[in-house]
Amino acid sequence: MIVDKNNYNQFCLEHFKNLPNEISIKEGNNKLNVKDFNLVTKSTEAQQAKNIIYIWRTRNGIPRLKGCSNIVYIGQTERSFFSRHGNSKIKAESEANSQKYNDIVNIYGPLSVSYIELEKFDSSTTLLKAEGQFLWWYFQNHSEYPPVNYTKTKIRNAEVEYGV
Repeated sequence: MIVDKNNYNQFCLEHFKNLPNEISIKEGNNKLNVKDFNLVTKSTEAQQAKNIIYIWRTRNGIPRLKGCSNIVYIGQTERSFFSRHGNSKIKAESEANSQKYNDIVNIYGPLSVSYIELEKFDSSTTLLKAEGQFLWWYFQNHSEYPPVNYTKTKIRNAEVEYGV
């Protein structure tokens, strides 16, 4: 299968696995708290998902410079997703992150996380290359990177062959 800027989003929907639950503001609360993040970041699946490329998504699309996307972050980790994001206190309680994630969830809906193992790609692909490729395809579609990504990429292949 050839993946490119035109079909990468559909590829993600079809081939990435979803971590259980969503990060959302529970009724009666006025903002996200550590427990809301822990439902996703500390799940058994998050503890087992290692050597992965992952995507944080909102339920609804976010207007971008060009078009709209529900992707808010594209990342990678050799460690487990839990090891990378299990310290939810940083996202829920730091002033800047708290504002950012609360605004995202309040305006665009709950956050979910999906991932794919690096082993699904060609053996010459590294996590950094795979992450960079997904960031490049996002950029090609929206003329900017996802709203929570600070990482830019120099990986700029038009297409990549993927074998499931």
